[in-house]
Order: sequence, then C-alpha cells, then structure tokens
Amino acid sequence: MKKFNDIVCKIANKIYSQLSGFEEKYYQSALGIEFRKKKIDFMREAGLELFYENYPLGLHELDFLITPCYDLKKPLIIETKVASSIIDSHRQQLKNYLRSAAKNKNVIIKNIEIGMLLNFNNSENIAKSIKKKKENQNVEIEFWEYKNNKFSQISINNLSNSN
Repeated sequence: MKKFNDIVCKIANKIYSQLSGFEEKYYQSALGIEFRKKKIDFMREAGLELFYENYPLGLHELDFLITPCYDLKKPLIIETKVASSIIDSHRQQLKNYLRSAAKNKNVIIKNIEIGMLLNFNNSENIAKSIKKKKENQNVEIEFWEYKNNKFSQISINNLSNSN
C-alpha cells in the first residue's frame, strides 16, 4: 500500500502545481489522466447504493473506485476535495460510503474497507513576501478503514498489515 500511496502523492503534487485554485472537477479529470498514465485501473463516478439498515436509500457517485494495483491488494475509494483542510464532514461522507459499500451486492464494492481522502488545498499563497508552504501542505491525504462496524484512521505503516 505504501507504493500506491507514494504514486498518488507524486501525482497529486504534480496536479496541484499546475491546477492550484481550480474547481474539484478539474483535479478529478487530471487524476484520471495520471491514473491512466500509471496504469492504475479505476472507475470514475462509480455508482454506490447508500443504505439505511439493509434498505437502499439512493445512489451516490464515488469520485474514484480503484481496483487492486501495485501493492494495493483490495479495492479502495478515493474521495477528492478542494478545501483549506480536511474536515469532519469529509470524513463522515467517506464513512457513509465505506459503511454502505459493505452492504452492496457487487463483488468488488462489497470488499472495500479502506478509503482515501485526498484534499487539494485551496488556500494558495500568492504573495511573495509570505513564506512558501511546504509541498506536503498543498495536498493532504488521510486513509480510513471501516471494519467490524468501526471507522478508524490508519497510517500508511499500518496499511500493509491490514491488507
């Protein structure tokens, strides 16, 4: 999983350097282009049924559904954001997707336990007199796992153990 994360970090920073200040849809399009270049198999805006108990409530489109590649052993959801930082409402959205994924009948979707929040910072420093942000502050990545009805943040080091 670390190799996959490293690739996504490089891609995200490359995209940020060219698109900072743009809308989320442009970052998503650029991610799709870069994923194709890196031969990362994905579905963009894949449908996910949302559930209450075991009853479908509606359909939501995932930003990205990534199938196993590199050292990623299970499918993964990537939820992209353009904000000053990742906030709890972003995490809650991902939690809802992961919770619903387990209740889906689709073989690929029901095996998803891990999601990635990928935030492109929208607070670009334009003034030259202000210290430049470090590269890792331009793009934030968090990994979350929903397993045994528990939602928890996991680090890259723990990811290789959980897959």
